[in-house]
Amino acid sequence: MSEETRIGAERLPGGAAAGQGGGTWWSRLGGGFVTPSMFWFAEWMDSSPRAEHVPFVFWLVDALRPFSIVELTETPGAFLAAYCQAVARLQLPTRCWAVSGPEAGARAEAFAAHHDSRYAQFSQIAALPPQQMPGRFDDGSIDLLSIDLSGAAGDGDALVRRYDVWLPKLSKRAVVLVHGIGDPAADSGARDFWSRLADRHPHFEFLHGAGLGVFGIGLDLPPALHQLFALDGVEPRALDVREMFARLGHGLRTQAELGELQHQLQSVRDSSQAAKLEAALAAAREALAAARVDHVKTLKRLRKVEESFWWRLTKPLRRLAKNHRWALYNMRQWIMCGFWAVTLRFGRLKKQMRPYRQARLVLKSGLMHEAWYLRQYPDVAAVGVPPSLHYVLYGGFEGRDPSPMFSSQAYLAAYPDVMAAKTNPLVHYLQKGRYENRAIEPSRARPPALKASATPSATR
Repeated sequence: MSEETRIGAERLPGGAAAGQGGGTWWSRLGGGFVTPSMFWFAEWMDSSPRAEHVPFVFWLVDALRPFSIVELTETPGAFLAAYCQAVARLQLPTRCWAVSGPEAGARAEAFAAHHDSRYAQFSQIAALPPQQMPGRFDDGSIDLLSIDLSGAAGDGDALVRRYDVWLPKLSKRAVVLVHGIGDPAADSGARDFWSRLADRHPHFEFLHGAGLGVFGIGLDLPPALHQLFALDGVEPRALDVREMFARLGHGLRTQAELGELQHQLQSVRDSSQAAKLEAALAAAREALAAARVDHVKTLKRLRKVEESFWWRLTKPLRRLAKNHRWALYNMRQWIMCGFWAVTLRFGRLKKQMRPYRQARLVLKSGLMHEAWYLRQYPDVAAVGVPPSLHYVLYGGFEGRDPSPMFSSQAYLAAYPDVMAAKTNPLVHYLQKGRYENRAIEPSRARPPALKASATPSATR
């Protein structure tokens, strides 16, 4: 791939790629995160959540150019096929391995036949216990390690210990992918594993397709990955990158579902279900066409915004607001309070001070444990806002629990009028709910795993 299309490798002010005389339009879309590889047609597709991350896998292999790829999974599928397809299309001298469980079923046999007929020269599927595989690789030889935690059993400590076995095998330019960290059907072990590794390494998280975490393990990473890890998780550009890959992935998964519907339609065309499948197929085609049009429109709007004069001019202000957002929030609150007091508009002053009064209310109620809240949600501590104020402003509406004795999600689900009124659940209970004999439930959130300082993994 030429320097003008390499993602974010060398950008000039205004979002233009290096070499303006010969740059392509690919290098100017999506803030420098777009390459033709993202739009490749996947040769193997299935309707699993992994299929939604295939465009990012193409992007990653194109940006990293790894010499060795290892996937740890129970059922090889969309990820391994995407790795092999990218290696073959880019003509890379890369070796691929998939460490999987015992293969069973027609789907696994179909994938094995697809894989062996196309990629057997440089890729291998090993149906062996994972503990037997690390010894087959030299230290520092793996550039891309892919871990599939969809439906994985075990707590965070066990998963971290399994990962630490592979850590010496990673190279200085290694990247680790962890899939399944946002799967609602799985336990919190995968999420706990992600949280522990996120404290160690630069990372970026995709929320769609059961969640995908990206870690930068090595220090010698390409510029594109440095740029990806530098994005703040909530800034508009990071949200746009997530949305861009989510739309592409949703399109691929829709194509996979469309293919399965076509297969089912072919098998039952003469039966009574043919009409229903035809309607579902037509709806899937319409949804796919609408998704493609919507994605193109989004890219064009994103390009206009990032190339605008005002976007570049206000970049220092956005950075200042991001780094000091809570200090600026408190400053604004007190300035507005002083203004309302001087102008004798005490009604507005009372409304301005409402979040602080509500924060004191929940703190004095005994149902708000700030230390527990910070342990349960480490991102709150990173922001720097008082836990009680964060819960009043955001946490209650996001389904976060203030303590083990109160479940925000259960309260909102039991009383839809509270959600319709856009009132913090604990504040509503303290002000009205307890006098109306409304029931509360204990928190369903799994407590964070205790740090076992005596264990070998902790002492390391």
